[in-house]
Amino acid sequence: MPAPDAQPADRSAERSEAGDGEALDPDRPSLTRSDERLLSYLADVGADYQAFVAGNTGLYDDHAESRLTALADAGLVERVSGEAVYRITDRGREALREDCPRWSD
Repeated sequence: MPAPDAQPADRSAERSEAGDGEALDPDRPSLTRSDERLLSYLADVGADYQAFVAGNTGLYDDHAESRLTALADAGLVERVSGEAVYRITDRGREALREDCPRWSD
């Protein structure tokens, strides 16, 4: 028996939770809750320093740094300067689920 939180091997065969019978978009990146939190925050504030992103989203700095690096590698965020200032890209906005709440403090 698989673990209750185990991911199915073939995510393309999954159906949306809305029950509308549409398969999930295989081109849509798979985001963690932390990723959604970071993207939502950056979508609201524009650009911010990595340390402020971590502090304002309640994530540990090391975790925020690793997720921002992964999101940058995926093209969902980009570094604005050499001082670790990040902003969301258009692709990152598209990757946010429509049911993902906007960032609020």
